[in-house]
Amino acid sequence: MNRTIGRALGLSAFFALLPVLGSSATAEVWHRYIMRGQVVEMQGQAVILCVGRAEGAKPGQVLTVVRFIGTPGVSKGAPPVPRRDDVGAVRIDRVIDEHFAEATVVNGQARKFDLVELKAP
Repeated sequence: MNRTIGRALGLSAFFALLPVLGSSATAEVWHRYIMRGQVVEMQGQAVILCVGRAEGAKPGQVLTVVRFIGTPGVSKGAPPVPRRDDVGAVRIDRVIDEHFAEATVVNGQARKFDLVELKAP
């Protein structure tokens, strides 16, 4: 229990100091730990992904679109249990920069905030 409280306090202090570190540090932390792998924008079948050169993104790669859906916990009052659904696939058309890529839905569907991942062959 003490370890859990220590971690919580440490994370709280870290996030409290982010504004002091400057906007570039804040943006890097946000990208690396919160947004990485997300569908950040949709326009029809065109998708902007939070996956770029820093993650090894290359045109032509096909990524699985994953959606996590909370299902009720096993007992009353228990937290929801995430269920993972593969809902589609996207193909990277263009790597925009270190952090972002443009892609097209090639099958299934994608929604803003879904996650993408490269499937091992």
